[in-house]
Amino acid sequence: MGTTYKITYEHEIDGQTRSEEVLLESEGEPSQEEVHEAVLQDTAQQNSPGAGVDGVAGFSIISVAPTP
Repeated sequence: MGTTYKITYEHEIDGQTRSEEVLLESEGEPSQEEVHEAVLQDTAQQNSPGAGVDGVAGFSIISVAPTP
């Protein structure tokens, strides 16, 4: 059974910085690649082109922590 990790990250949309969280299931501590992929997927779901958003210029990982 894996562990669920909460990833907290910040990104900028339309000149505004936003904090977001996404959950990631992993058998061990997630790699940097797994964390980045989870964040990319989360931002892609939130920022569909139909919503009038041009996309996310970048993001910063704030924390990765196991959930209780």
